[in-house]
Amino acid sequence: MEDQRIVEHLAHELRRSVVIVDRDHTVIGVCYRAEDHEMLQREGAASPNQVVREWMHRATRGSRSRVLSSAQSGEETAWITVPLHSDGEVMGWALVAWRPADLSSAQLALIDIAADLLASAARTTSARESRRGVLRNLLDADPTIRRAGLRRASAQRWIDRLKAPAVRALVFDDRVGMLEQLHLAESACRALPLRAEVLRERDDAVFILTSRTTGSEDVDDAIRRWAADRGIALKAVGSAAVRVDDEDLARAAHAATTAAELSMSMPELTGMSNGDSLGGWALLNAVKGQRDLLSVASPAAELLCALGDTQRETVEVYLDEAGHVRAACERLHIHRTTLYYRLDNLPDVVKSALADGMQRSTLHLALKLDRLWAAAGV
Repeated sequence: MEDQRIVEHLAHELRRSVVIVDRDHTVIGVCYRAEDHEMLQREGAASPNQVVREWMHRATRGSRSRVLSSAQSGEETAWITVPLHSDGEVMGWALVAWRPADLSSAQLALIDIAADLLASAARTTSARESRRGVLRNLLDADPTIRRAGLRRASAQRWIDRLKAPAVRALVFDDRVGMLEQLHLAESACRALPLRAEVLRERDDAVFILTSRTTGSEDVDDAIRRWAADRGIALKAVGSAAVRVDDEDLARAAHAATTAAELSMSMPELTGMSNGDSLGGWALLNAVKGQRDLLSVASPAAELLCALGDTQRETVEVYLDEAGHVRAACERLHIHRTTLYYRLDNLPDVVKSALADGMQRSTLHLALKLDRLWAAAGV
């Protein structure tokens, strides 16, 4: 993520204007918020360079503490100074618009996360890369960086293939900011009864890496309970094991994301968060939403979808149960004579599809695909 985007996220989540400078006092990102316009104009600090010059003037006459505000410096100032630490070193400063209320511990945590993101963006994969940076690289967009990161993490024993590592995708409510999502994911990792670390944010999810749990507790369930107990807006969790032959974590991350997406879309998959157990649903999820495809692949499915819920549900459940009448009747809560009546009165095109192996399989998948598209608003 670019430096400017990180600064914009920080300003949005702090609800304050933010200017970020590096150790050489060079502005690397700025985001002004509309509610600070009057204050900035009053202070004569409309441009980032003016802000930094004024800040340096004040800083030379006082210490750069964890938070330097007007109350501490004895001067009227528009900015609070927060050092940006990464791996124990100061890599710059965040100048945050002053408010009557002090920055909370949660807000300072967001600034720390932004500092780590900025530090990671400034580095390249090397032997000096920090542990946090290597973990972020495991899901980098560049496969070369991903694979180099996995080799480094394996060599350092940060990932042990013998301990069944798994990638888990945490999908939060859209109203939760990106930095806050990373902060919550770190809290979740600390609460789990096993080794867990945050990897990075990507594809509307935050990914964490876990090792094998010594107990029988379902880790995804533990994450959901953790969120529910604290009133955290966690929409879904998905997971997938890292295979021995995986060159990087991209496949596992994709499977975890697919599981999370499907659990949000399909009611029957709400409790199924394991991306390795999705079966045909994973295949269906990869099919792009194109309604014309339904009529070409299965005219029977297209007709059933148009006829209404009763006939459609009857056929879908009947196929789900592999044609076992008793099981289908139990799910539909109907008598077997009612089921036979419904099947006997299906349109001819549907009867023909049920009588042919390939058409029957296509009809079954097409009905599932239609519901998946409907849930996605296609």
